[in-house]
Amino acid sequence: MKKYFLILSTLLFLFVHNSCSERDLDLFPPDKDEIDAVNTEAKLQQLLNGSYLTMASSNVFGTEVMLFGDLMGDKLFVSNSNSSYLNTYNFNYNGGQNDFGFYGSLYDAIMKCNIVINSTKVPASSNLTRIKGEAKILRAFAYFTLVNYYSPTPTSGINQEYGVPLVLDDYEVNIQPARATVAQVYDQIIKDLKDGAVQADASALNPATNASSKVRFTQTAAKLLLSRVYLTRRAPGDAELALQYATEIVNNSNASFAKIDALAPTIPKDLNNPDAPFDLTPKYVSYFSGAKEEFAEGQPETIWELDLNNNTNLVTGIGSNISLPCYYNRTDSRKCLLFNQAFYQSFPATDVRRGSSTTGLLTSLGVPVQDNPRGYWTNKYPRFTQEGNYFRNIKVLRFAEAQLNRIEALHLTGQNALALTELNAFAASRGGSTYTGTNLLNDILTEKAKEFYGEGQRFLDLKRYNLPVVKTSNCTVNCNIPANDKLFVLPIDQTVLNANANLTQYPGYN
Repeated sequence: MKKYFLILSTLLFLFVHNSCSERDLDLFPPDKDEIDAVNTEAKLQQLLNGSYLTMASSNVFGTEVMLFGDLMGDKLFVSNSNSSYLNTYNFNYNGGQNDFGFYGSLYDAIMKCNIVINSTKVPASSNLTRIKGEAKILRAFAYFTLVNYYSPTPTSGINQEYGVPLVLDDYEVNIQPARATVAQVYDQIIKDLKDGAVQADASALNPATNASSKVRFTQTAAKLLLSRVYLTRRAPGDAELALQYATEIVNNSNASFAKIDALAPTIPKDLNNPDAPFDLTPKYVSYFSGAKEEFAEGQPETIWELDLNNNTNLVTGIGSNISLPCYYNRTDSRKCLLFNQAFYQSFPATDVRRGSSTTGLLTSLGVPVQDNPRGYWTNKYPRFTQEGNYFRNIKVLRFAEAQLNRIEALHLTGQNALALTELNAFAASRGGSTYTGTNLLNDILTEKAKEFYGEGQRFLDLKRYNLPVVKTSNCTVNCNIPANDKLFVLPIDQTVLNANANLTQYPGYN
């Protein structure tokens, strides 16, 4: 019988130094374990936490996956002052040359989840059910990310045999899986998410603080992802299911999850106590760019965020060399990603998501003179916070998406009047412009672009509706990518193909 050893290489940098940590992903495992010896809840939790850390790594959601969703869209550009990721921005990539390192990382996360999900050596308990539920949500999100980028959209009707490999068994060193179909991958994603929506906790609590922890997946995260998956697949009946899950979040969430009162002051003035501290900064601005973690992390608006701290950053690689603040924040030496003028001008001055050009979430301070027209930095990713540089948790799933997914699903199910009413109410809650509904789908996608800029969604929104990417400024190469062009599907790296004789490259990259 073969024995395979799981090397927990992503966790080797975590040392025993604190017997009672307030951080959920502080782990102190052995550096090597036989897979057969993963036979306790503690070891399964370590594997699960290793998967969380992989998802948070700099080439997955810690930096690059979040970047690519905007970099390949139509609202962002790479400054002439720094050419980082210019090839991706220009859609200049192939199997031998590309910036995409998340394919292997996501399969590493999936491998750990498979061991957790398939384990039969640990006695049944409510905690084991919770661990396996979180692992299924994580595996589903990993596969959803892979099929979003490495396969055509389900509604395109083209090359549907080019899904991604489905690996659900425990680690096998000699495995060489072929691509599954797109439909098979979506079926597995939905199965995992449905299981997770039952098995995971309703509200993840940090045992050290008894406060809701947003760095673990919950039933609410599974439901939000289900609504996103159904809006992407859009098979018969999917819009109704997307509406069901989004509505459950919007109308029936527990107190851990709630919409942000975006325009309200962070700390209102106490009229009965003039000496009491106050902060009139809008809550939405403090939620993203404020220096204090108490107003930015673990908030009801957040459904899932990445845990960034001294320990996890050693493992994930996030820091001064690669991170979202590196490329987005105007104070960092590596800054290079700006939002274009047309996007900035689409916001009214009253919109909290824009704000003042000097102090708002979109700012013209210090923009490079080399760019014509000049762009705008975003302050959504502060470099310095109370905890230090590059330690602000990264928001990946938010309550606002449930609100907007519900609106999109209302439109898809023919309830346009209600969809428009809720869309305008959402825009007004940000101080934004209202819509006429003449082209309601475009209005919804426009509002999503305004809400989630810098959060990795724009390219995928265009792709799932089979829309072109049209860059009207700050672009010289591949400025108009037609719908369903091969460039909407990433090439698998040649080194991966060389290691797997059964894996095929997407048509057009050969």
